[in-house]
Amino acid sequence: MEWIKNMSLKKSLFTLTLINLLLALSLSAVVFVGCTKLSAVFAPSGVQIIVRADSTIKTEFPEPVAGATAVRNALAIFQFVLPMLFFIVALILTASLFYRWKLKEPLAILMDGANRMMENDLDFTIPSVSGDELGQLCVAFETMRQSLLNSNRELWRQTEERKRLNAAFSHDLRNPITVLKGSAKMAKQCADSGNTPQLMDNLERMEAYTGRIERYVETMSKVQRLEQVQPEKVTFDTAALSADLEKALGFSAADHGKQLYFHGLSAGGTVTLDKGMLFQVAENLTTNALRFAKENVSVELSIEGENLKLEIADDGDGFPAELLKNGIQPFRKGTEEAEHLGMGLYICDLLCRKHGGTLKIANTDIGAVASAILKIS
Repeated sequence: MEWIKNMSLKKSLFTLTLINLLLALSLSAVVFVGCTKLSAVFAPSGVQIIVRADSTIKTEFPEPVAGATAVRNALAIFQFVLPMLFFIVALILTASLFYRWKLKEPLAILMDGANRMMENDLDFTIPSVSGDELGQLCVAFETMRQSLLNSNRELWRQTEERKRLNAAFSHDLRNPITVLKGSAKMAKQCADSGNTPQLMDNLERMEAYTGRIERYVETMSKVQRLEQVQPEKVTFDTAALSADLEKALGFSAADHGKQLYFHGLSAGGTVTLDKGMLFQVAENLTTNALRFAKENVSVELSIEGENLKLEIADDGDGFPAELLKNGIQPFRKGTEEAEHLGMGLYICDLLCRKHGGTLKIANTDIGAVASAILKIS
């Protein structure tokens, strides 16, 4: 009965009802004809006319058989009652078969899925058991379950990322706070002893470390805002987008005194993306490359399928082995420069993931290369 299972609910109910009613009608006709014949056998009626050899006519009335009246009455009742029973049974059978073939299994699957979702158990699948409306509802439930599972996984990932970020932030704050406490004690001693030059030196150190803590706090606030932002994609002409990006990156190259080679997208096409996210990723990666490059930095834009690839390479010493081994993490710096907090790659990685892509870093024979992938369709 797979052909009935694949029908819509309306068509399957109509088909089952029609089949069972036709079956009941056929049985009723058989009962009616059978009862009529049995009634003629057990309780004959009518007049029998006999023509004799001498051409005389004799009329005879059949003699009643014992119990003929009771048989006739019973057969008459059967002719009336049995068809009614057949139609009642046909309707009951229709309802039973419709529930068993069309409703029972998908309803059980949906109820089980709903109960497991209410218990926050999303590690299961909801199969589509038919091609009717309930089968489509099962598909919709499975889509909703998958969306909830992906949302929970993303929420869990963000929670773990936030924990790691806070832990890194707390760890990196210990050193400047320790320096501030020590400088405050020394400044107090210098004030008591009247050592003004040493006092000023301690105050300058406290001012520098206070600014460093301020930058930490501002960076944390920026990351938290970036975690909540969503890409706003707009369609841009490839040539115009490449020209704008080349101009923006050219200023950074001039500030660092390095040579920047830019290879943009070919003209005549369009891309749909968040321009602000692309430029922020490109500027962060390019600035990072210019800091560590010896002389040259190359920036190349290309389209690979449904993704825009931004590849930035330099001729520096490459990424530290620990960074390549452990992956991109917040507050992990390639150098110990105090003015840099080690958040550039982390922010780029966050923006790439927000845009449906990834950020990959590697070393080459001549330096380092960072590849940012942004989904553009």
